[in-house]
Amino acid sequence: MMKVRMVVLFLVLFFATSVFAADGFPKSLAGFTLGADVKEYANLCDLDKAIPVSDDPFLTEALLKGESMAGVRGGSLTFGNCKAPGKLVRIKLKFYEMDQELFDKLHSKYLTLFGKPDRYLGDAFKNVIAWEWLFKNDKNEEISLVLMWSRDQDIRPGVSIKMTQKTLMDEEYQCYMSKSDRAGRKQHRTKIRSLDAYVPR
Repeated sequence: MMKVRMVVLFLVLFFATSVFAADGFPKSLAGFTLGADVKEYANLCDLDKAIPVSDDPFLTEALLKGESMAGVRGGSLTFGNCKAPGKLVRIKLKFYEMDQELFDKLHSKYLTLFGKPDRYLGDAFKNVIAWEWLFKNDKNEEISLVLMWSRDQDIRPGVSIKMTQKTLMDEEYQCYMSKSDRAGRKQHRTKIRSLDAYVPR
């Protein structure tokens, strides 16, 4: 029995350490690698239909093609368009299997590999359950990993994973804000003259 336990412990530790890239934190998810050129995955996403992210115009998002990955019903690849155009900064995956059981299995695996999450992002009523792990390496680069399950119709019910290279995203934002035309546009934003137009009738 002791030998069996030692073998199991060895396998868990081996897998736990192998998920971290050479630069100190996990970078890959389902075959996609943060920081890589999005063109490497052109066969899996609709690059020709990629559009800027509405609230983050310094990023561009391409939807994953349907049936391109086993068990995945949707998702997207988000990449920079300012400092390093085409560099992958975020991976989103949503699964066909929508039961909380899949979430629980993934959550258990994440706990084994990464330890306790850094914070809870879901709601108090557990309509949305979301845990975030944050990873930093010796270069002070940061990656966020969010595992979520939702039964809220407004947040696309089911299980999803979101993995973000926050350092690369911040660099894209700083690049965007440093451009003179962006700064000028920010200074000349119009102000709301009356709240009446924004009250439903």
